[in-house]
Formats: sequence, structure tokens, C-alpha cells
Amino acid sequence: MITVVDNITYLLDSAKKSATVTKSILPYSGDIIIPAAVSAGGAEYAVVDILDEAFKDCTALRSVVLGDNIDSIGISAFEGCGMLSSVKFNDALHAVGVQAFKGCTSLVEVVFPPKVLVIGRSAFAGCTALEKACLPDNLINIEPSLFDGCSSLERISIGALVDTIGEYAFCGCSSLKEAVLPDGLLSIEGWAFRDCASLASVSLPGSVASVKKGAFWGCSSLEEFELPGGVNMLDQGVLANCASLKKVTLHNGVLSIGYGAFYNCSAIESIVLPAAVVNVGDQAFRSCRALRELRVLCEAAPMCSGDIADADVYARTLLLVPAGKVGEYGFARGWDRFGNVEEI
Repeated sequence: MITVVDNITYLLDSAKKSATVTKSILPYSGDIIIPAAVSAGGAEYAVVDILDEAFKDCTALRSVVLGDNIDSIGISAFEGCGMLSSVKFNDALHAVGVQAFKGCTSLVEVVFPPKVLVIGRSAFAGCTALEKACLPDNLINIEPSLFDGCSSLERISIGALVDTIGEYAFCGCSSLKEAVLPDGLLSIEGWAFRDCASLASVSLPGSVASVKKGAFWGCSSLEEFELPGGVNMLDQGVLANCASLKKVTLHNGVLSIGYGAFYNCSAIESIVLPAAVVNVGDQAFRSCRALRELRVLCEAAPMCSGDIADADVYARTLLLVPAGKVGEYGFARGWDRFGNVEEI
């Protein structure tokens, strides 16, 4: 059964005595206050959730206050509400659906109640005015593309229970200056912080076991980077286009340097590859215009399937190798093009 109360349309469940906010014939607009309960036909119904796409593309909607009993917000519930500038969540909320607030370009701040366990992928993607997002402590994962394109977001603090930051989670957050990561974090997925151009520093917890491809691609203000001890490879393009990067620390257990890992890191002058490295990907050091010294501690020249740098890097950079290994490196593919090779 459907009823309309104070210009809000509800789908009623007579058996459960519950109500769901659903689409209206005319788009919602202005300031909406969703009550804890509504009355219809002499009965009272608790308003418990917001249906998928209930407010989608309501371009004149300005603000929303959620009733005390709402525990979930559906898929794309507020997607495309370009004038929505304020959302007040309630303490009962525990789930926010996929793309729930995608493209809400006037939304400036979101503060989640502590019971929220799930915020769906792309829930706030394209919220270009969003400056502050206070994530709940009970959140389990940062879903893919959660804040993709939130170009005004300046700071993010991630709760202690989060173990994964999904693909493209903060991609294009060009104003992000600080990201506080929890001690129990296990994985940073591909492109998670891509093009976070204002991120000057990031401290990865020792618990991190995986940093996937392109994770910090284009973080052009990042000056230092240390790979956690539990990560055994610098994946492809992880630090590509980090134009301010000057210092990289790779621990002794690193086995592989991925394709284009340092591509266009134009400020770095010296790189040390630990002795355990067995493979270096194509173009790993391409366009490293300031690189003057590449110190390789490997007794056996790491395998390369092709060129690991461009002609300029090969001509200018001093390759330092273990004692007695100059000849071996001189015949090894990918290393044989360095014009200046010396023993450490």
C-alpha cells in the first residue's frame, strides 16, 4: 500500500507495520524532514528505510533530515541531487547504498553515526564540494570509488576496523592533504589515491601486505615514500608521475619492481634496489630526469623483459653494482644500455 504524508510518499508494510520512503510523482524539493513514524488508516508505521532511487535526480532538493528509525539508505537514493547541501543522519543508520549520494555537487560535509557498517561503492563519487567526511569507527571497508572525484576533500581519517581501501577510493581527490590510515590496514587497492595532487606525505602501517598498481599515481606533492615490510613488490605504476618524490625506501625483502613503477618521478636523484630484487619491469625508471645514481645491491642482475629506462636516463645515470659484477650487468638485458657502470 502506498500513502502520501506531508508530501512524502511511503510504501507501507501492514504485516511489519513499517514504512519505506519511495519515489514521488512530482520530484522532491526544498527541505525534507523524514519522521520516525507515519499514521495511515488508523495505524502507525515506523519509517525504517529509503528505497533505491527514491530521491534520485531531485535537483531542487536542498536538505534532508533522517528520521530516528531509518537504518538503511538504498542504491542511488540521492544520486544527482545537485542542490543537496545538508544531510543529517540518525543514530540508527547502519548501511548506505551504492552510489547513494553520487553527484551531489553541493554537499559540503557528511558526519556518519557510529553504527554505520557499510557505505557502498561510489556512494559519494563526484561530490565536488565535499570538504569533510567523518567516517564511522565501525566501518569495515573503504569501498571502490567511494570518494572518487571529490576534488574539495582535504582530510580523511579511516577507522581502526578497515582492512581494505578499494580501487579508486580517493582517486582525483586533488585537495586531499592528509590521509590517516589505521594500524590494521592490510591492502591498498589499485589507483586508490591516484591524482591526489596535494598529498605531501603518507605513512603506511606495518600491517599493510599489498599496495596495488597505480595506488599513488600522480600524487605530485608526495616527497617521501616507504614501502611496508610486508609488501614484497613495488607494483606497476605505484609511484608514477609523483613529480616531487625525492626519497624512496625499499626494505630488504622486496622481490620485484613493476612496470613503470617510478615513471616520470622527475625529482628523485638516487634509488637503491635491495639485494633480493629478481625482476624489474619495463620503463620502471623512464623520464626520471633528475636521477643520477641507481644503486643495485643484487648479486645477479635482475631480469628485465625490455628497456627499464629511456635513452636520457641510460646515458646520464651512474649504475652501481656489487663488486665483480660489472661484466655480468654489462651483458644483461635492460642493464646493458647504461653508459656508466661502477662497482659499489
